Amino acid sequence: MTILMENLKRLLNERANAWETAGKPLADIAAEREFTAEERSSWEKAEADFRSYTERIKALELTAEQERAVEAFGDMLKDDQAVRTAVLTELRSVLVERATVATDLTWEGRDMTAALRALSVGTPTAGGNTAPSQFLAELIRPLRNFSSVLNAGARIITTSSGTDLVVPRLNGPGAAATATEATALTGTDPSFNQVTLKAYKFGDYRGISRELIDDSAVDIEELIVTLIGENIGALLGEKLAVGSGSGETAGLITAATVGKTGATGVAGAFTFDDIIDVHYSVSAPYRVNGAWLFADAALGTARKLKGTDGQYIWSPSVQVGQPDLILGKPVYTDAYMAGVGLNAKPFGFGDVSRYWVRMVNSLRIERSEHALFGSDQVAYRGVLRADGVLTDASAFKTFRGGAS
Repeated sequence: MTILMENLKRLLNERANAWETAGKPLADIAAEREFTAEERSSWEKAEADFRSYTERIKALELTAEQERAVEAFGDMLKDDQAVRTAVLTELRSVLVERATVATDLTWEGRDMTAALRALSVGTPTAGGNTAPSQFLAELIRPLRNFSSVLNAGARIITTSSGTDLVVPRLNGPGAAATATEATALTGTDPSFNQVTLKAYKFGDYRGISRELIDDSAVDIEELIVTLIGENIGALLGEKLAVGSGSGETAGLITAATVGKTGATGVAGAFTFDDIIDVHYSVSAPYRVNGAWLFADAALGTARKLKGTDGQYIWSPSVQVGQPDLILGKPVYTDAYMAGVGLNAKPFGFGDVSRYWVRMVNSLRIERSEHALFGSDQVAYRGVLRADGVLTDASAFKTFRGGAS
C-alpha cells in the first residue's frame, strides 16, 4: 500500500506540473487569440497527456479503495487469525461462492465453512443477513469509482426488499412573514410531494469453459468476476448520471432543473459567467456542500477559463484522494454526460447528497458449476438492484447549451 500511495502522489504532482508547463501557457494563448496549427497540435497533445494522467490516477485510486476494503473487513475479524485469513481469501476472490472451502475450518467448536459461504451471498434468504453492516459499506466503496454521482456524495439507502420505496420530496420551502406587536404570527407552509424509489436490476452473465479455467496462466475466475463487478458498476454509474427515468433510473443530470441556458449562436458553448450563474442558481444552503459534475469532454473548456483577476478558475489537485476544484468546490467528471452542444447539459452544480440512491441488499456475484453443465462451462453472474431520485429540485442545477 505504501508504494501504491507514493505512486499516486507522484502522478498527481506530475499532472500538476504538466498543466503548469504545457497546458497553462497554451490556455493563456487561447484566451487572447486563435491557436496556430502548431499550437493546436501542442494543445491536443497536452490534453491527451492530462487525460492519460487522470485515467492512471483513477486506476490507482480504485486499487487503493479495493485494498482498503479488504484490509478493513479483515480488521473486523481480529478475534481469530484463521477466520480472518479464510475470509480475506474469499473476499480477494471478489466474493465468489464456491462449492467447498479449501480449509477445514472450525472455531470454538463451530464449523465456519457455511458462514464463509454466506458472506459471498447478498440475499437475506441465503444468509446475507449474517454479514455485518460494515460489509455492505465496503462493497459500495469500489462502486463509487465507477459513478461520479456516488463519488460526489449521493446518499445511499439500503433495503432488504425490492418493493417500491415512497419518500417525501420538498416541493416548496414555505416562507416566514412579518408581524406587528400582539398579532398572530403567519407564514406559508412548506409543500411536499412524493417520489418512488424502485429496484431496477443491473446484471451481467457469462460462461467460461472449463479448459480455460484449468489451463489459464492467470486466475481467470478472479478476472471474470472482477470484470462483472466493474461492468455493473459502470452501468449503474451511467444510469445514476443520465438515466432517462422512463422504465429506468432518472439520472441526476436528467432530473435536475436548468439553472442557466447559454447564449445562442455559439454551438452550445459556455463562459465563466455561465458557470457563476449556475453556481448561484442553487439555493444558498446547498451551495455550502456543493460539487461540480462535468462531462469529460467539457472539462477541457472549463480549464481554459479565467476569472476577472486573471487566474484560472480550475485548480488541479496535488493531494491523494482530493478532487480538483472550480471556484473552490470539488469537481467530478463523468464519461456519460453530454459534451458541449446545442441543448446539451455538459455540467451541473449543487448538493449531490440530495440525490438518493436506493440499493437492495448488495451486489451479488455468484458462480455455478451446473447452469451450463451440458457445455462444460462454469457460469458467472452478477446482480445489483438499485434506483436513484433527486429529492429536492432546488439542490442541484445544470447548464443547458443554447438552442441554436
